[in-house]
Amino acid sequence: MFNSTTLKTSVGLWILLAISFGAAFVPAGTPGSITLLIGLVPVTFSMWHFIRWAGARTAWLSFLAVVVISFTGEALGVATGLVFGNYYYPDGPLGPLLLGVPPLIQLQYFAMAYASLMIARSIGGVLTTAARGWWLAAVSAMAAFGMTLLDLASDPWHATVLGQWIWRDGGPYFGIPLHNFFGWFFETLAFLLVVQALLNSKKALAKISEVKPRGFWLQGVLLYGTFPFTIALTPLIQGSAFSQADVDIAVAMVCVALFAIVPLWLAALMSLKKMSSTS
Repeated sequence: MFNSTTLKTSVGLWILLAISFGAAFVPAGTPGSITLLIGLVPVTFSMWHFIRWAGARTAWLSFLAVVVISFTGEALGVATGLVFGNYYYPDGPLGPLLLGVPPLIQLQYFAMAYASLMIARSIGGVLTTAARGWWLAAVSAMAAFGMTLLDLASDPWHATVLGQWIWRDGGPYFGIPLHNFFGWFFETLAFLLVVQALLNSKKALAKISEVKPRGFWLQGVLLYGTFPFTIALTPLIQGSAFSQADVDIAVAMVCVALFAIVPLWLAALMSLKKMSSTS
């Protein structure tokens, strides 16, 4: 049996998840810094859900790993062009810059990382158990691919159309160099491996193995769907405010979201169904 506090937590998580889906309806022209603040809703959901899943210590250490590793990679990338290619963040669109990087964006990376980890561990069958050895590496790689797909589908809109970050030399993928996606994959793989190692501590495993409220795992996997949902609605919600060339880019991103991201998400949902039927 679960107490009233557990019930309130579950309801609170459902509300945050609903708001995360609702963020897709943010109108065109909203400043990037405000959209990032709205993006704190899935970040809050991710931290709260993570704490319920694996404990506060593991959740906060994982958050720190994602923020520190991703910020370091971005700072090196902006300074040298070696990590993602030759790019920079202009002043303003995403808030204040530190070492040429807007720190607010690291918070969203945490939500993306947690959502990607949820689907990878769901498909890998390790939501309630440890992932070790080669299986740990495989699940981490799947999560990194899931996170890179999100970047593949959203980068052209945010960079080429909105100009929230600028590629000095352009690139073949809607103005973005392919170097960016390889850099993104290996950076995300680095912090996901750290998070997976933290999840294998005795305290984390004891918390992970606890019985969770009904719908808990569904909440975690649904979070990943907020990203393709937002991408798919972009041409409908914001299309009239942009040129036809911009809308064409958005439509291409919708195709990536529907035919690459959504199948991965559905695979995770199907895995949850199988897990519930055998438990």
